[in-house]
Amino acid sequence: MSDTPNASLGRTKISMTGVLAQSVGFMGPVFSVASLLPLMVGLSATGRGAGAATPIALIIAGIGIFGAGWIIAQYAKRIHLCGSLYEYICDTFGPAVGIVAGWLYFGAMLVLAAATFLVLGGLTESLLQAVFSVDIAWWILALGYVGVITAIVVVGVQFSVRAQLILVLISAAVVAAFSVYIIAKGGLGGHSVTARPFNPFSVGRFDLLYGVLYGINMFIGFETAANLAEETDDPERHVPRAVLWSLTIVGAYFVLTAYAQDVGFGQDGSAWKNSVFPLQTLASAKPFGSTDFGNVMSVLIILDVAAVAIGVCVAATRGMLSMARAGRLPRALASVHPRFRTPVGSAILVAMASVASIVLVAVRDGVFSRDTGQPGVLQPQWAPMFGWMAGFAGAGLALMYLAVSIAGARGLWHRVNRVKLVIAVTAGVLVSAGAVFGAFYKATSPLDTVSWALVLWIAAGAAWSLFVTFRQRATAGAELEVAVDGAAGDELRTA
Repeated sequence: MSDTPNASLGRTKISMTGVLAQSVGFMGPVFSVASLLPLMVGLSATGRGAGAATPIALIIAGIGIFGAGWIIAQYAKRIHLCGSLYEYICDTFGPAVGIVAGWLYFGAMLVLAAATFLVLGGLTESLLQAVFSVDIAWWILALGYVGVITAIVVVGVQFSVRAQLILVLISAAVVAAFSVYIIAKGGLGGHSVTARPFNPFSVGRFDLLYGVLYGINMFIGFETAANLAEETDDPERHVPRAVLWSLTIVGAYFVLTAYAQDVGFGQDGSAWKNSVFPLQTLASAKPFGSTDFGNVMSVLIILDVAAVAIGVCVAATRGMLSMARAGRLPRALASVHPRFRTPVGSAILVAMASVASIVLVAVRDGVFSRDTGQPGVLQPQWAPMFGWMAGFAGAGLALMYLAVSIAGARGLWHRVNRVKLVIAVTAGVLVSAGAVFGAFYKATSPLDTVSWALVLWIAAGAAWSLFVTFRQRATAGAELEVAVDGAAGDELRTA
């Protein structure tokens, strides 16, 4: 391990493909289609969504988040540090505000990392029971995933991004091919393929709005290519392109898969919503799938979640290292592995937080209520806490997109085309604020506590910022006093 002043990451010459894999892997295209797309359709706390018009809602959400992405790309052209959005806030509003932003941003990532291990263990337990009739407790599997993925992250970023790329390519390619197959067959009944899903007037305005708000969450993580800025050979070129290309590629993938599901259910929004897990429903039964293919789809979703876990851990560890290196988090988090030149101190923290979450959920039987509303039917032990942690992380990251969009209006005003900037800032502010609203509005228990938890977390970040700022000023003053005394002593000795 190294001391903070030497906490530099290895320049491993990551290519454009590797940087792009980081953003795409974090976004988890297959897992998002399986778990977040139903919220857009209407399977949400409000009970409202875009229904059969979900594909056009996705396009609108993608265009909006592209505004925030453009702002981030402009910052990434100038700032080549692994702190990503935190560094951009510091550049515009100063370290005191930047510390609060980093506290929020990397705190949300830490929670999200722990949440991915919960769902990995739970989905793997269900798959082993269904296919092989093997019973292994989800928490044992989750702990195993923590060990494997932590090792991948520590061994090196090249290994991490390659693992993400392989996992995402395998899972996303199969789902894309399945989507094309559904469309080629004409959808349900062979006559469901029409342009109606792209008509924004085919549903009520507020239903479309709710679909757009929930759709923004599907793009979370696109910006994390910037966390590899110190480990790529051409950050000024690769990182901005990866940020915008990830939004474009994954956005097109989302529209393809959403349209396939739409026509697969005969453009019946109610049937689509009530299927709960539409991707697996279509894959597991005729006319498009089978039981065996449904099991294959379950494996693909697990592979994609594993890619998400790697992406979150890579981004979080580099960001915490950046803050610790500047003296804004404990020095131990700036420790770098002597051989692999990876942020091992931060990786250990992520692993410890994940293990603590797994143990807490297992010991406290889910922490939150497991009731489903059906007598005698309970949610899996890991599910309620996963939902709460995912809600906390999603809202926290959306708040950061809002902060960066606002920062762009000031920090980039004299650096980029102002017409483009105004358009991007407007789009970024609207969609990120909408995502925050969608996360809190009519939230049911236990998600109704997420807003309070975020307020408390931000308040703790503000207190930490005051402490760090005061300590650094005191240290700087003491060093200046020592320097002045030393200079005075030299003068006296000379005299």
